[in-house]
Parts: sequence; C-alpha cells; structure tokens
Amino acid sequence: MGRNRRRVGAALLGVVMTVSALMGCGAGSDKEASLKADEFENVVFPLIDEYDPGMSVAHFISAPKETDAELEDGIVRPTEYEASFLMAVDGTEASFALGDSNGEYGRVSLYGIRAVEGNECFTFRSFNGGVEDDSYKLEIPLEGENFGIYNVSIAVKDDKARVTVNDKDLGEIDVPKFPLACVGTYKSRGTDTAGIDDIKVTSEGQEVFSESFDGVFVNKLHGYDYANYHGSAFDPMYYKYSYDSKGKSMIITSGFLLSETDKDPARVFKREIDIEKNKVDSAYLYMTALGSYDIELNGQRVSDNFFDPGKMVFDKYLNYVSYNVTDMLEDTNEMNIYLFHGFFDRGVGYPEVAAPWGDTLAVKGELVVNYKDGSKEIIPTDESFSVSRGSRYRFDDIYQGEFVDDRRDINTANDWSNPVVDAVDDKFLSAQIRHKENESIAEWDSFEYVNVSETDGGHFVYDFGQNIAGTIEIDMSKLTGLEDGQVITFRYGEILNDDKMFWRYHDGEDASVWTKGLLSAKSTDYYVCSADKADSQVCFSHTYHGFRYVEVIGLDQEIPVDAIRAIAISSDVEQTGEFSCSDEIINKLYKNSIYSLRANMMDNPTDCAQRDERLGWAGDAQAVSGFAMYAYDTEAFYRNYLKELRTQQGGDGSINDVAPTNNPFGGHSCWGDSITQITWNAYLQYGDQTIIADNIDAAENWVYYLMDRSEDFLLTTEGYGDHLSGQSTPESLTDTAWAAHSARLVARMHEVREDEQLAEIFDGYADEFTKKWQETFIRQDPSVAAGILIADVESETAYALGIAFDLFPEDMKKDAAERLNMLSEYGANLFYPGYSGMAQYLPALAQNGYGNTAVRVLTNTAPGGIAHPLSMGLTTNPEDMGVFRYQDREGNDYPNGAYEVTGSLNHAAYSSVLAFCYSDILGIKPDEKAAGYKHFFVAPTVTESLESAEGSLQTRNGLIKVSWNSTSKEISVTVPENSTCTLMLPGGETKELTGGEHKLNW
Repeated sequence: MGRNRRRVGAALLGVVMTVSALMGCGAGSDKEASLKADEFENVVFPLIDEYDPGMSVAHFISAPKETDAELEDGIVRPTEYEASFLMAVDGTEASFALGDSNGEYGRVSLYGIRAVEGNECFTFRSFNGGVEDDSYKLEIPLEGENFGIYNVSIAVKDDKARVTVNDKDLGEIDVPKFPLACVGTYKSRGTDTAGIDDIKVTSEGQEVFSESFDGVFVNKLHGYDYANYHGSAFDPMYYKYSYDSKGKSMIITSGFLLSETDKDPARVFKREIDIEKNKVDSAYLYMTALGSYDIELNGQRVSDNFFDPGKMVFDKYLNYVSYNVTDMLEDTNEMNIYLFHGFFDRGVGYPEVAAPWGDTLAVKGELVVNYKDGSKEIIPTDESFSVSRGSRYRFDDIYQGEFVDDRRDINTANDWSNPVVDAVDDKFLSAQIRHKENESIAEWDSFEYVNVSETDGGHFVYDFGQNIAGTIEIDMSKLTGLEDGQVITFRYGEILNDDKMFWRYHDGEDASVWTKGLLSAKSTDYYVCSADKADSQVCFSHTYHGFRYVEVIGLDQEIPVDAIRAIAISSDVEQTGEFSCSDEIINKLYKNSIYSLRANMMDNPTDCAQRDERLGWAGDAQAVSGFAMYAYDTEAFYRNYLKELRTQQGGDGSINDVAPTNNPFGGHSCWGDSITQITWNAYLQYGDQTIIADNIDAAENWVYYLMDRSEDFLLTTEGYGDHLSGQSTPESLTDTAWAAHSARLVARMHEVREDEQLAEIFDGYADEFTKKWQETFIRQDPSVAAGILIADVESETAYALGIAFDLFPEDMKKDAAERLNMLSEYGANLFYPGYSGMAQYLPALAQNGYGNTAVRVLTNTAPGGIAHPLSMGLTTNPEDMGVFRYQDREGNDYPNGAYEVTGSLNHAAYSSVLAFCYSDILGIKPDEKAAGYKHFFVAPTVTESLESAEGSLQTRNGLIKVSWNSTSKEISVTVPENSTCTLMLPGGETKELTGGEHKLNW
C-alpha cells in the first residue's frame, strides 16, 4: 500500500517536514531540479517563537491588483452589445453566461430559463468573486406554449438589459456593468442537463462571439495561441456536446462552462539572499499563507507536501509550517515562493453556497539562519521581494483543475514588480499565528495504469486499477511528436460510461469517463507543451481529483506505462493497524475502506473525494473516527479537527455541520455530536487527558444546546436524521438517542478529570434523555415477536442505537438484541442503517451473541448489501448502499439489468463499519479506566462464518497482536510489556494476561 512514513513532528515541539523531491509533484519549479539535501525525518527543531514570536518582523506580501492590460490586435471588450441564443430546457433550469476577464471568479451575469412544470420563467442572477450576488435576482413568468425550446435575445447597455424570449418582450432589467470578456453557460448543482445552440454576440454591428457548433465560429473576446486545431469558440476549454436532427449543440452541465479568459496564474515572489555558508550552523524556514504555496531554494524544492499550510479557520488563526533548509543554502541564494489558491478561496463549496475566506492571496514567513558564533539572521517576507505573474501555473482550483503552460518560465518573465505589503483584511493581520500541529498532505501511494483503451472519438482512457484522491504525473520526455503550444487535456472519473448504464444517465460515449456525479466540479487539467521543455516533468499538484480513470484528449499516441502514474495523496498519518481474515469479501471491503478513509483525510476529515464538496462534514467525521484511530495514528489529525469545531462553535453551543467554513451552519444531532464522540474516541485510543481538557467546555456547551432545543428532553434538531438510510427512522428517535449519548460521554470525561460533581450532573442529563427515549419509543407490551419499540419506529438503526447507547432498560437488552437480529434476517441481511447508526449496527449484533448475523451482513454482495459495491468493481466505498439503482422512481426495473449511479463512489462514512474488524472480529477494545491501552480487552467474535482472523494495533504502549483459528480453536495474543489484557475466550472463560506473547486454546 505504498510508503508509510513516520508521523512527523510533535504536538508541542513543532512539525518537521521531510526535505525531498518527488519528480516534480508538490513543487513550484519552472526548471528541473534534483534535491541533494539530507532528509531531516523525525528531527525536532525550534518553533518560530524562539526567534520571533508571532512572526512580528514578517509581513504579508501579495501581488498588485491587475490593471486593464492593453488588448491584443482584434480583441474587444464591449460594454454595449446584443446577444442571442437558442436553449432547450425541460424539467430544470439553465443559464446563458456573460462574464468579465476573471471568468467564474469575476463578475458573471446569468440569463436563465426555468422550465419546470408549474414554474416556467425567465431568470436573472449574477455572481461576483465566485459568490452569488443577491442584489441581482429576478424571475419573470413565461406565458404560452414554449415546448421546451427558448429563443432568447438580450440587448445590454451599461447597467440595463432588454430581454426577449420567443419573440415576447420581457422589458428592461437591471444588470451589473462590466466589459464583456467571456461567454458560456451555467446550471445549478444537479445531474439534469440542458442544451444550447446558435450563440451570437454583436457589438457596434460586428460579431464578437458566435458559435453554432458546426465548425464556423467567431471569438474576438480572447486570443487563441495554441497549436491544436481551433475548432470552436470555446477552445481549448473542454465541453460536452450532443447531436440531433439539426446537428451539433452544447450540453449544459452543472457549474460554469466559459470560453477562455485571461488566466489567473500563480504569482511568484523572488528574493536573492547572501550569507556565508561555512559559518552557518542551522537554517529553518517558517511559512504561512492566505492560500497555499510551493517554495524553491536555489532551484530545489523545499518540500514534497501538497497544499501547505492547509486548511484552517483563517480569520481566527493561521498555521505555519516549518522546514529545515540547512543543507540547501549556498553563499548566494535565490528563494522563489509560488502562491496558489489552496483552500482559502477555492474548494469552499459549490457556487450557490461558496464561502471563500477572502479575495486576496498572500504569503508570510521567515527564513532564520543560525550562525556558529551564536548569532542569528532573520530574512522575512517584505518589500524586498519582487513578484511576477509569469509562472507556468496559469490556473489552479481544487474543484475545477489546473492549467499548466510550459511555454511560460519565470526565468524569462519581464513583468517583475514590487509586491503589496500587508494589503489584507485586518482580521488576517490580527489572527494568531500557530505552528501546524497536524500532518501535512503528502503522497502515500502511487499506481501505474493496468489498462488503456480508446474511445470511438479517439480519446485514450487509462485505468489505474484503484479509485483514489490525488493527481497524475507525466514524464513528457517519453512522449514523441509533440508540438510547441499543443494542448493536452486530462479528464478524471471514478467509473466509465458503459452499455450496462441506463442510457438516460450516460454522459458521454461508451468507455469515456463518467463525470455526471462530479456535479459542478469540472475536474479537468490542461497542459500546454513547450518545444524548449520536451523533458519536462508535469504534475498537477495544486488541485486534486477523485478518480480511477483518466481520459486524455489531444494526443494521438498512448502514453507509455512508465511515463505516467497516479499519485494518491492524503494527510501523512502513520499506519498503526493491520487486519486480514479467511473471508476475501471482508478483506476486500477492508481495503476499500482504507482507500476511502485515506482519500478523505485532506488536512481534516472530508465527506467525498471527487465532487464539488470535499468539506469537513462533522457527521462523516465522527462516524469514521473509530475506524481511523484503529488503522492510523490520527491523534494530531483529529486534535486539529476538534480545534476547528470548537473555534467555530456558536454562542448558543451549537456545533457546525462543517468545519472549517466561512459560512457557519449546523447544530444538528449526530453531526454536532462529533465534539463529544471524537474527543472520547481519541482519549480511549491515545490515553492523553489533554484531549479532554481541550474540548470539555465545548462538549458541555453542546449538551446544554441540546437540552435547550429539546422539549422535555425529547429532541429534534431538524437536521439529517439517519442520513441515507435504507429505512425510515424518526429523527426524534435518533436525535434523542445521540443527545443521551453525548451527555453520558461528557459525564465520563468528568470522571476522568475526577470531577464527580459534574460527572453526576451530566449523568443526570443523560438519564433524562434516556428516560424520555424509553417513554416515547418503547412499547407498553414489548416482546421479541411483536417488537420492543413501537411499530412506526422499528429499524436496525433504532435498535442499534438503543443497544450501543444503553437506552434500553437492563431487563430488555437481551430481547432488544434478539429483535435486532430478527429484523436483520427479515431484511435479508442488507445494510439499512444510515449515518446515525452505521457504526453501531454490527457491534450491537456481535456483542450480544449474533456474530454470525453480523458477518453475514458484512459479506452480503446483493444489491443493498454493504459488499455489493465489490460486485460492481468498486475499489472504494460509495456514499450510500443505494448508489447503484436498478429501478426507476416508480419502482420499475430497468431493462436487461441496467442501472444508474446516484451518488459519490468514494465516501468516507461507510468505512466506519470496518472498525468492527478490530473491535469485534479481533475483539480489541480499550479500557476507559486505563485509556491508551494500558489495560485493554480482547473478546473476539468467533463464528461459523469465519475460519480465522489476524491483525495488529500499534498503541502508545506498544504493539498488540491477535490471531485466532476456529478450526484448531487456538488464539494468540501479544500484549505490550507495559500493558495488561483481559482475554475473553469464545467458550466464555476469562484470562488475565501480562506483557508478552500468549497462545491458548478454548
């Protein structure tokens, strides 16, 4: 599974970054460089506070705002013009887009048609800086029979536009004024599509843009300087098209598709630094940013990390990352800092909800040189740097992709100028600067392609055999016949269009990548070849994609297998757990869960790896945290996430559904309970009481919030309930259950802190929620046959939560478990629980004598079974168990076993279920009275369904190993020297074990 590097740094001592090069990835180099510096793995060095607390000497430096550049000959930017287009819309809304030179992140006007039954209208909206501008919103009803075809004309003059639809004058509307620089389409998030044709824009009687998708076009808004055949006004940007009886037309898909505009290149900050190398003892570089950065020192890459300094609550604190650059220094040095968007104003939500942290990218840092005589020198970011927009990195966006043009080179750039100093919002100037305590994002695995095919349209499609979150790297020296200015386009997808997919849900020709599930994320990279850099290494390292397949457009040759690789990236956590068993379905599901987990560890826990979210959803995070802490050392990772949650906690005690976010929302059960569940899980695994101390106030306030929201301790937070469940469980049942659980966890935290008074108080709150849950949902005449819970709340989730959270009275627990087993069998062992109950379901069965049923559920490959994705060839876990749908919305089977795909194919949440492999199949459980595995339990689930299992867990106290074989009735347990273990044998006998290896029979 690739390299597993040691966790770097220490929570209280600073973070050490490995100084190494990775074939061009994670780098800002415009020239080749092979790093010769030593690696400083696991060496702790000083924090910046020892030299310059808060980086007081340094300044934020940013690029000057662009002024209107002189236009090329023949290029126009009109403010008065007439536009027309023909749009086909049915059952959705789509828009014609007119924008300025900044494209979708500038000012864009959207002239739309909503063609939904009972709501047919013309719409106008506008975006500015990537955010919807609510001051421009208009709807005008359309009358008459339009039959889904709309001929629209627009006459724009300054801040007014006159609109005509199907020859009906809708009058004059208010619009923002700007010079027109691009044309295109927009559709809100979703999988429905529309079509557009016959686009024409004229100004002063001259066509400035026209496209009928027949090979004849005009685009005077932007020049075309590429070697590829110029066949459309939208070239070189990729778009989808369809054919009808009238010919070719553009398909309008989710998000923006705009003609090419002025690029938004990564700015480069440069400074020369003179020192006397032979007098240097050590040198450290400390850097933070509003955005992300790559740094070169003397042409060598300082780090192979991705997206440093990562995600954070930018308006509250800024993390800096530390690098040891001692061996990289010369007498005369050149430092180049490339500044990218990172997670500051990209990857912050799809367009309607996007919440960028600001509109100015900036970098701040210090190079500290320590001399052998005890003196030191601090070289800060300030006005002594110069800045250029001439880098090869012309565009970068977490969701949309990256544009790399190797014809650009900072060594020949002629636009160097002075940077702007501290020209950022005051909130960033006053934000606390802290060292980054959690692991950076880095490569953790890589893949060669296992198959290449060619579509009928001549596109090569590469199958890398594994769905990942990451990017690709290409060695251009191994490709031949490339032209200067040739554009190569790379599209990414999790699956391919094929003949088994119901035709209506295809989004391209057979064997092409299926991208409808990406929603508004385009996930498309572009590379422009240079005759002077035929040996270039290309890595799109300032974006990332969720993909198994890459479709390449613009090459007439296959890329050799040794010239391209897929790079899996993730927070650079250390592997601590291993598991395997005699059932290959479970082993494959475990592997899928590992890859889904790692794909969604991007500086904090995310929901998915591919579409226009990839956000720190708290419900997903708390569910999967148990599995993550078994499989990897995630203490620093989750400490960081908990910091994000509590930093943005509402004044009423609510916890955000997403963290970090510049658009706070939330307060919903199961999601907000992350502040209690993750804290408790981390304490049990790592045994450090400071985890509790850091989060106890936030956890208490969360419980107070739940109490305030409840009605006499019956709670409904109007959130997500048992999200994506295959059954219906009332939200009041799940929310009240989670409230009782959170209150109980806070009581346990106070017990750890030896505060018996507060422990008793929060136990009392938990008792009240529990009592209300019992009064509301348990039958007056409970029985296994008729049900323990009232009829309209019975579900696997309801029983799993009741058992796991000790909500059933003691005398009902056995019957409740039997009833849960019965429901599982009646449900054909399909996996019905959603996000509220998925992690609790299998342990609730196995720990109450129904291990066989739990294993049958875990290995069920039928549609709706948790292992069904394996039968569909998936190598990661999907968003829900119904992601492959074999029926239409009326319940009719699709013909010939066809299917549609309804969600993400790489989601973290269902990885949570595989914690069962450690906690139950192996039976390794921490003891809350001696957390951190100072004492632990081993109680394996040995069933007739499994012959054997083995695994290990590296803990703070040492290595735990467990293996058992049901045929020989033998179990082996390795206990760390400083730990003790209580072993519960399958036959019921209990053994107390001390440090060492123990082999026993039952």
